[in-house]
Amino acid sequence: MKQLLWLILLNIALIADSSVKQPVSSFQDIEKSALSGDRNAQYQLATMYEHGSGIDQNMTKAFYWYKQAARNALANIEDNTSISDDKQVYQIDPATDKEMQKFGIEHLDMPKKSEERASLVSKMFSNFGILPHEKNYLIPFSYTTENYEKRNSTDYPGYNVFNSNIETEFQISFKKTLSYDLLGLNETLSFGYTQEVWWQLYANSAPFRETNYKPEFWMSIPSTHELDSLSGLKNISIGVFHESNGLGEPLSREWNQVYSDLDFQYDDLLIQLRGCYVDAGPDNKDITSYLGYGHLKFKYLYGQHQFEMTLRDNLRFNSNNRGSIEGEYSFPINNSKNNFWYIKGFSGYGESLMDYNHPQNRLGIGLLISR
Repeated sequence: MKQLLWLILLNIALIADSSVKQPVSSFQDIEKSALSGDRNAQYQLATMYEHGSGIDQNMTKAFYWYKQAARNALANIEDNTSISDDKQVYQIDPATDKEMQKFGIEHLDMPKKSEERASLVSKMFSNFGILPHEKNYLIPFSYTTENYEKRNSTDYPGYNVFNSNIETEFQISFKKTLSYDLLGLNETLSFGYTQEVWWQLYANSAPFRETNYKPEFWMSIPSTHELDSLSGLKNISIGVFHESNGLGEPLSREWNQVYSDLDFQYDDLLIQLRGCYVDAGPDNKDITSYLGYGHLKFKYLYGQHQFEMTLRDNLRFNSNNRGSIEGEYSFPINNSKNNFWYIKGFSGYGESLMDYNHPQNRLGIGLLISR
């Protein structure tokens, strides 16, 4: 059983290691390279002993060299965890995920063919290139000054049941990179999806008050060295999204945006400036009168603490001025890399699509799992 396990681990390790060299042709050269620690030569020597290819078959030596190759391949992966860690999304943290994968490999019945083994390992442990996009969070307690049950029953049918000023909020957001450097600009083309929910958990029957759905496509292009040095501009993004609450009239709210983002960095301060073209839905044609045509975001990193502020304004500097300000603060839970305490405050218009023309103040405390 141990010999079979070493063979399985070797094949998995070699699948994970992309730096496999071309095998050496002669037995003497293969043996010399194997003795010097070349894991590919060790693996080839093991197969020769196993099948009796050009030498006498010897299963004892075959398993010995399989073990040596497996040890070297796995050690190589361990040495490069700093590279692979940057490319993975860990459910808990890198060390714990590695232990979970090791346990799974040791207890699964692995297929005999390498292609099938690779598919099974990918199915069990891969994130398939899916990464966090916007924040993923759960806010169990979010207090709002808005009294939803008092809204006009003709324009807001059914809102009489939303009689709690304390709600639960949560958001799920992910992205998938579709292509890289297709145009030779080191650009990435990505798809993202974000779903945000406001839940009247503490009202009778605990209904969901509103859900906003937002699929999105965008292209990100890194700035040139000259622009970076001159202005701090790091990235330019061009994208389009559709956002809707998925309801029919008279509660339907939706809009489409074609936008461009400019991302700047000045040491620990990150700034994003967005401008957009808006195609508003028929039930919220005046949405830009309240939310404007973009936003300005600030993010400041202070050790493990992160402070954020988002400003929106319709840029009408008179009695019709409308907008919003949102502040966020997060810090790790017990030095975790992926779990954070989260505080979010909001004041103004547009906390959700249904509230685009209803101002409110809101404060929530919860948990953040990606920032």
